[in-house]
Amino acid sequence: MKTIKVGNAHVKIYEGKSGGYPLFTVVHHENGNRIRENFRDEHKATARAHEIAVRIERGTRDVLKLTNADRENYLAAMKALEPLGIPLAAAVQDYVALKSKTIITPKRIAEIVEEALARKTADGLSKRYLEMIGSHLRRFAAAFQTNIGSVTTALISQWLDSLKVGPRSRNNFRQSVVTLFHFARSRGYLLKGQSTEADDVEVANDKGGKISVMKPQDLAKLLSKAKPVQRLYISLAAFTGIRSAELLRLEWKDINFASGHIEVSAAKSKTRARRLVPIQPNLAQWLAPYSKATGKIFQNRRVVDLATKFAKSQGIEWPQNVLRHSYATYRLSVLRSAAEVALEMGNSPAKLFSNYRELDRENHATAWFAITPKRPKNVVAIAS
Repeated sequence: MKTIKVGNAHVKIYEGKSGGYPLFTVVHHENGNRIRENFRDEHKATARAHEIAVRIERGTRDVLKLTNADRENYLAAMKALEPLGIPLAAAVQDYVALKSKTIITPKRIAEIVEEALARKTADGLSKRYLEMIGSHLRRFAAAFQTNIGSVTTALISQWLDSLKVGPRSRNNFRQSVVTLFHFARSRGYLLKGQSTEADDVEVANDKGGKISVMKPQDLAKLLSKAKPVQRLYISLAAFTGIRSAELLRLEWKDINFASGHIEVSAAKSKTRARRLVPIQPNLAQWLAPYSKATGKIFQNRRVVDLATKFAKSQGIEWPQNVLRHSYATYRLSVLRSAAEVALEMGNSPAKLFSNYRELDRENHATAWFAITPKRPKNVVAIAS
């Protein structure tokens, strides 16, 4: 975030991303309302912020022409509001709302958290989402054992900083808190029709990590030495690009051997959108022993950690999401269509194109999708 100042006027510019591209948001207050203007170009955003700051400063000078009691009252009000960072018009609007008997019900954060989670559970949201937001909000409640109206933007920012997590995790925590504040506002625990303190918390600049790709010979080594359950997980992840969290939700009925597709339903997808992932010819061979299997594919969620630990024991690096990144890289190298690969993976074409284009510089794609089991064995059940 940066601030454009002209005299006593200041306008904030927040930097983020939208659709994989930079986004600059100019934020200011006008007549008690919080105004946002989005720009793709930083220079245009800066120019607009300066224009607004000049207009605000000129307006302030006109107000300062007031004389005697009016001028003194205005300056006293501005001074009182300065530590809070609240515009005078917004403060007046809040006061009028309160005097108009707009009732704000004091409520402790811990109570609101449980109320919000109960509501989301009743709405049928996924177990994975409920676990994530529940973990975030209960940590937030433990840190702020007070009424939600007492928590400011600065306090939320300080708490997020104290978590010592990366920008992506920080933004995930922030979004959970924003969701809580919006819920509180809808229930009358905060003033309705206004931006919350959580909304003003700065979004971290998440540039994403380095894309790491596994070589075919390393994958072949892992598959040849892994235990059956680890081999199944590794082959599915490597030859479908399905997220690990999604794989853990899949059942054998989701794998249609006849049509040659794996269905990731909306309920099991991270993006809440159904998609069909093709079963590659070599993957069909790895899955053949399980053609009669039923129930959940993986009974134990630790299969991901065990596969990671096994790979490292073999001296093979295993960066985060390495199998998904590898599939995207090699599949894009084969198809040359970001849109088609994006549909398979549940990503945006722009992200696929920018992250994975021309990463297969050594032309490993053919070798990757040619890895097959040497001696398939019939499998009756999976020991998880």
